[in-house]
Amino acid sequence: MARTRLAALAAIFGLVAAAGVAGPQAFAQPATAADTERGNGQLGALSGEGGDPALGATVYQQRCASCHDTPTGRTPSKAVIGNNTRAHIADTLIEGVMAPMAAGLTTHERSSVAAYLSTRKTGQAGEVGEDAPLCKAKAPPMSLDGPQWNGWGRTDAQSRFQPNPGFSAAEVPRLKLKWAFAYPGARNGQATVVGGRVFVNAFSGSVYALNARTGCAYWRFDAPAGTRASIVVGRLPAAKGGKARYAVYFTDFTKSAYALDAETGALIWRTRVDDQQEVQMTGSPALHDGRLYVTISSAEEAIAADDKYECCKFRGAVVAVDAVTGKLLWKTYVTPGPAKPFKTNTKGVQMYGPAGGAIWSAPTVDPKRGLIYVATGDSYTDVDFPNADAIMALDARTGAVRWSRAFAQGDNYIVGCYGKFGAGANCPRPAGPDVDFGASPILHTLASGKQVILAGQKSSQVYALDPDAQGKVLWEQRLSTGGPLGGVEFGLAADPTTVYAPVSDVFSQTGHPKPQLTAIRIADGKILWTAVSPITPCAWKNPFCSPALSQAVSASPGVVFAGAMNGHFRAFDAATGKIVWDVDTAAPVTTVAGREAKGGVLDGAGPTIAGGMVYVSSGYQGRSGTPGNVLLAYSVDGK
Repeated sequence: MARTRLAALAAIFGLVAAAGVAGPQAFAQPATAADTERGNGQLGALSGEGGDPALGATVYQQRCASCHDTPTGRTPSKAVIGNNTRAHIADTLIEGVMAPMAAGLTTHERSSVAAYLSTRKTGQAGEVGEDAPLCKAKAPPMSLDGPQWNGWGRTDAQSRFQPNPGFSAAEVPRLKLKWAFAYPGARNGQATVVGGRVFVNAFSGSVYALNARTGCAYWRFDAPAGTRASIVVGRLPAAKGGKARYAVYFTDFTKSAYALDAETGALIWRTRVDDQQEVQMTGSPALHDGRLYVTISSAEEAIAADDKYECCKFRGAVVAVDAVTGKLLWKTYVTPGPAKPFKTNTKGVQMYGPAGGAIWSAPTVDPKRGLIYVATGDSYTDVDFPNADAIMALDARTGAVRWSRAFAQGDNYIVGCYGKFGAGANCPRPAGPDVDFGASPILHTLASGKQVILAGQKSSQVYALDPDAQGKVLWEQRLSTGGPLGGVEFGLAADPTTVYAPVSDVFSQTGHPKPQLTAIRIADGKILWTAVSPITPCAWKNPFCSPALSQAVSASPGVVFAGAMNGHFRAFDAATGKIVWDVDTAAPVTTVAGREAKGGVLDGAGPTIAGGMVYVSSGYQGRSGTPGNVLLAYSVDGK
């Protein structure tokens, strides 16, 4: 398959995102609750939104009824299929096990089949179903004390470092699978561990609370659309004379943020945080001091590959929401104003700009300075704006832009366009290299007390910035040529002295990709070691059978955990880079539901470590093209 087509498919299924920001002037504005019920464009169809049940009935009779009305063997009946959410059914038709049978259907036809079939109510806690056995014992009281990995990077600083893993580095080679949970969707968020529970979510729209040691389920909540941004848990004010309450926060592809009761899964509030089309909610929300910070990403960069599409109008944004009530407090856009017409494309279709600046990673909180930091990506059109591919600092209370440091000029890019002249009518001239920041910035404190911001870019550059000097670069290292699906994709990790940078490089501008894990001393930027990611065979036969380290990495004392696209999950010695543990996550396993399942590509959300366990999600069907998506939980000797 051609490289551009692979990139287009990757992007439209949320595998490529883009990000960007505004200049030092503030683009914050008060947010209102008057959100419209606009659909989410093509992404809405992908998530099961906007389907026409009448059309779905017709398509079902033509394409599906002969098998599912009179099922045999393992074929599920129409009634069994209907007990899933619209998002789950649409996801299965688009990139799941039924995608080959749905070939030739439009996204609207697929979402219409989902709308016709689904009988499961969404927006509420429901039956656990067959995904996992219901826990027989009562759940322990919810608490923020004890072992945890809460949110994307474990803490507000987004370090992805667990100082108290519950096992030693010497015990890591003895890690064995303790339990496995099969996700009903084709992609998922990252495992969040709090209060003896693992909170996980999937692109089926389902959110679960599982027992951290056994994998049995306490509850399941069904959102109306796909959810893949990882979960964060916080404490709510107790009712007068009552006990403390805890909330689970996440987002979905209806462009909404949610708060659920952590003990029961009951809905506390739901708030629409954006009204643009083609919005992706990929960055995990960050929670601090009673506020939930939500980042807004987009797939317009991929959809604009259609020459008939009016490219482009999307504006990346950060939204602050009251964590108790769900009230919108402020929104800061990345571009300096709404996109305006500026020319027609080579097919005569009107074009708009500036556009882009999607933010596809979690915000980082800096309580000392009252700031949040976000990482941004490219512009979509020839109308430049000053802060594409940048690290931004926003006032946590008002959203005002305090400073911004950009790291690329002229990175105007949509999928399928590369080099001076792209084939698409909407291609910028020239097209940029596509070097978004996809990893959350890390706020790191050195032994001296000095703080630095660590950032990794798809250009394969890693930076240390000075938060007290408007992001002045203290040092930088370039690890490869980077580019689309290259360099640092989803996440760095930093222990007290060292930052660990995974390099993806599925493709390379020079034809010489360098998938690797590199350790860099934070104090001065010196490279300590580089470990090449090994090449291994895969069950899937495409370019994503790759040693690329695109998935976010995580660290604990003496060890770095990294997953490769070829399905291998490894632990590296933090001092030398030597591989000390290696497991093929694509191999079949028996799940807590007693069924066989398997993983696949390791990408996006990374491993989490807490309470003597390591959790990692394996399977990303939009890349591998093969079914299989599981949460794997490892412990020493499997005990």
